[in-house]
Amino acid sequence: MSPLEILQTRFGYSSFRLEQEAIIQSVLQKKDTFALMPTGGGKSLCYQIPALVLDGLTIVISPLIALMKDQVDALRINGIEAAYINSTQSYQEHEIILNKARTKELKLLYLAPEKLLRPESTFFTTLTSFEISLIAIDEAHCISHWGHDFRPEYLMLAQLKRALPHVPVIALTATADHLTRKDIVEKLELHQPATFVSSFNRANIRYTVEPKRNSFEKLSTFLEERKDESGIIYCLSRNSTETLAKDLADEGYKALPYHAGLEKELRMRHQDLFLRDEIKIIVATIAFGMGIDKSNVRYVVHMDLPKNIESYYQETGRAGRDGLKSEALLFYSYADVSKMKRFVEVDDNPEQTEIYLKKLEQMAQYGNLTSCRRKYLLNYFDETTSDYCGNCDTCLTRFEMVDATVVSQKALSAVARLQERFGVNYITDFLRGSNTTKIREEHKHLKTFGIGADVSKEEWSHILRELVTHEYLMKSDGDYPVLKLTPQSIAVLKGNVTVMLTHPKERIDVRKQNSDYETALFQQLKEVRRQLAIVENVPAYIVLSDATLIELATYLPHGLEEFARITGFGQVKLEKYGKRFGEVVTDYCKGHQLKSRIHLKSPKQQRRERPEQDTDTKQQSLELFRLGHSIEKIAEIRGLSPTTIEGHLAFYVQQGKLAVDRVMNTAKIPAIREVVEKMGGKVLTPIKESLGGGYSFGEIKLTIAHLEFLKSKQ
Repeated sequence: MSPLEILQTRFGYSSFRLEQEAIIQSVLQKKDTFALMPTGGGKSLCYQIPALVLDGLTIVISPLIALMKDQVDALRINGIEAAYINSTQSYQEHEIILNKARTKELKLLYLAPEKLLRPESTFFTTLTSFEISLIAIDEAHCISHWGHDFRPEYLMLAQLKRALPHVPVIALTATADHLTRKDIVEKLELHQPATFVSSFNRANIRYTVEPKRNSFEKLSTFLEERKDESGIIYCLSRNSTETLAKDLADEGYKALPYHAGLEKELRMRHQDLFLRDEIKIIVATIAFGMGIDKSNVRYVVHMDLPKNIESYYQETGRAGRDGLKSEALLFYSYADVSKMKRFVEVDDNPEQTEIYLKKLEQMAQYGNLTSCRRKYLLNYFDETTSDYCGNCDTCLTRFEMVDATVVSQKALSAVARLQERFGVNYITDFLRGSNTTKIREEHKHLKTFGIGADVSKEEWSHILRELVTHEYLMKSDGDYPVLKLTPQSIAVLKGNVTVMLTHPKERIDVRKQNSDYETALFQQLKEVRRQLAIVENVPAYIVLSDATLIELATYLPHGLEEFARITGFGQVKLEKYGKRFGEVVTDYCKGHQLKSRIHLKSPKQQRRERPEQDTDTKQQSLELFRLGHSIEKIAEIRGLSPTTIEGHLAFYVQQGKLAVDRVMNTAKIPAIREVVEKMGGKVLTPIKESLGGGYSFGEIKLTIAHLEFLKSKQ
């Protein structure tokens, strides 16, 4: 089968996303490949589909047990033989799995890097004796000292390339700047890798930053509207995760903590309860999450400032992996920046410390923005975009310009009186006349002490940030920056300049219930999914995603033919679950006097596809066909499947370079054409099921190619 057919029949998607197709073709051409794709962008398909096309075993290096289990469960539900080996299993279990790999019963084997390359083990030698067709290294940024999640055991992975020089390696990550990308390629010893960098934009995620003051009250308000939704809340320390989880539980939320200090069994139980939707909120340190594939996380909240943009992007990217609207909320205080500095310093390594401090300052700039937050994130990863995204708090806030000359003079006077030796927090407390031991006694006698007591702490923070942005103030360099005057400050203090600053006027409320789908049916479908997940012993989202259930509750399909048009229903899931979900939809429609709305759905193939390219491998198939060889003979000569050869020839039929009557019996075309036009799509399996016996996948594919050629000539 071709990669597109595998995508459709095994995984239930009609077309590739982002750079998936080009990446897969690179791997199938046996090239080393580096792929940088956004969290939730479909990285795993970039090696899972080649694994099913290639003859041997695909080895997947993955850093976390939870990720391995998740992906293996999802593959098995789609009818794909996969397994993992990790520290949770016994020696006997390992041997059973290795025997399956040895006898070619497995297509994918997931491993942790430390298991693969443990010095005293013979595992590496055993593994390299198998027929390995592909090595996939997930979360590849872990190999780089400059990455945000460096893991020393990843440094040993270059041994794989040395031991198996002719096996292609694909390295995948969601977050890596230029320095990290270069480091990954060098440390893995990739040979002239094809490099693919997809858009980082997660358009379905709304980015919001709130001042940290009264954060628990603000969090409670946020969660009140989201009681039935799954979310992750990140905290800096282990104690704060436990305290917050308890406080939320006391408020009636199903919340549990997760951090590295918990007993392993308890930690894994909490994670499993979250993955299975038995609790709605996991309150965690950064120990939780890398590779967590739960698709229906609707929000990610950061109670504390992350160390860098890469971590923030990856952590927020755990929301909305199913493509539905989701939220990323950060509670920000500049005090967090000072607190975080001790966490990013690396002993006896000033160069790395300098890089980490710079990354922390860039994270602080994100918290201080009054411009589009999405633009800032995308620009950080060298991606250009417009100044307005329409889905972050700054873009959704109406600002007005106000005359802030008087408050600006107060702020500048305070900086001057304090001899330009203090930072934002001290200046703010000084202006407000705060009764705190932090304020030196001699400063309490200055005329400007308490001159801004009528302005809130949050407002002063906003004013000082704006004054820095407009260069009426500047911040010094170093670990503990202080505020200093600029040449423009004097003109303001003398009253020669009018200072206009922005003031938030109105936040546009765009959180609305989607009324396009039957919400009662959606809940019924979720319950059926939960029951099936218990039987399968997997998280519910692995059975079907929320996005798929919403499509069912929107278009109300009747019969397997219509179900095949719903995203997420591949051939295996259609056979396993189609009838059960079909009964629920049909019963609901009868009870509410509703009919199928599938005619309102755009054809499943709605994403714009990259035009298929002519390649050497296609040309070889065409030349052999023109020499008079049958499709079966060409497949035998080239060591490929007949389906792949049919796909090559269909390409030339669509291009008009090969007449369809030379490849198939044209008497079959009218019947195939009728079904194709009736179904309004190109997913082969339901078309073939509708036609019945006597028609092959190849004939359907060739007919579609012929119809596209005729359409291009009109």
